[in-house]
Amino acid sequence: MNITVLYHKKNASSVQKTFGTLMKSKKYSIEFIDRDECNKPKKTTANSLYYLDITGLQQADIQKYIKYFNKESMFYGIIDYKNTFSDIAWFFHNNACDYITKETCNNPIPESRIRAIVTFKSITLSETPQKKYIIAKDSWKSIKPEQEYTFCFLLIEILDVHELKKHIASEHLDSKIFSFRHLVENTLNQLDGKLWMWMDATGLFIFPFDGESLPAVDSAIRLTVNRSIISLEHTLFNQIIHYRIAMHIGNTVYQPHGKTGTIISDCINSLFHLGQKYTADEGLFITEDVYNVLNSRTKGMFIQTHLFEGRQIYRCKNII
Repeated sequence: MNITVLYHKKNASSVQKTFGTLMKSKKYSIEFIDRDECNKPKKTTANSLYYLDITGLQQADIQKYIKYFNKESMFYGIIDYKNTFSDIAWFFHNNACDYITKETCNNPIPESRIRAIVTFKSITLSETPQKKYIIAKDSWKSIKPEQEYTFCFLLIEILDVHELKKHIASEHLDSKIFSFRHLVENTLNQLDGKLWMWMDATGLFIFPFDGESLPAVDSAIRLTVNRSIISLEHTLFNQIIHYRIAMHIGNTVYQPHGKTGTIISDCINSLFHLGQKYTADEGLFITEDVYNVLNSRTKGMFIQTHLFEGRQIYRCKNII
């Protein structure tokens, strides 16, 4: 079953806790969307359930949402973290399926609550659709230009480049950055990764995804936790450099290195946003799509952080 949560920004961590149990279940596909960025959510499937966080909304705005939900025959529930409304019945009179109050959120929503909603509203369930992976059976051997495939994307970026430019001559800085690029490229090439784009001090690597495993994550972890050794012994920087790595799985049309200027891809844009806008901190950050593929041992090396563009983000916790 698909569950979409339209949340208020200040409640990002709260909604994660509220839907924490459901997020762990394979029966539900949970999507979090910033309410301010999506005034009218699109109806996905007949068995979808939408939750609206009404924090900060005026009654007129709430009525607009309810009118839209009913017009589109969408099953919906309300999240009211501040117990704003005393007349909860009004929502049920207007076809609401659920109403989550401040007290309800003391514990995560149990699956039994959703099952009760399904029964109450006679929602016909179908299996949660699996993500559409386009697998290249023989890895790079079977990948052709202008065809769409599923890749694991790895974005790596040296931080504080502007500060480095103030203290290091341009030609010397270029050679230092190149030494770092050379190290990363050699490391990731061993795992079937290819450098796809490099701009100044930021590189994007891609790995054909086999639908089952992500060995590139192990290398990304080593690049992260061995930052000091890498900086001082394997590059020309002769000082500890700070960098950030972001990883995601998605589909895109493949073009060879140097011919990527015409590619338009939501997942690539999302990865750049994650790597460059999500946080100013160094470290390794992965999306839920990557996390869900990892084995239990590797998952234990990550901690859950905040939502970003509707996706749950995890950060490697073994930082030296």
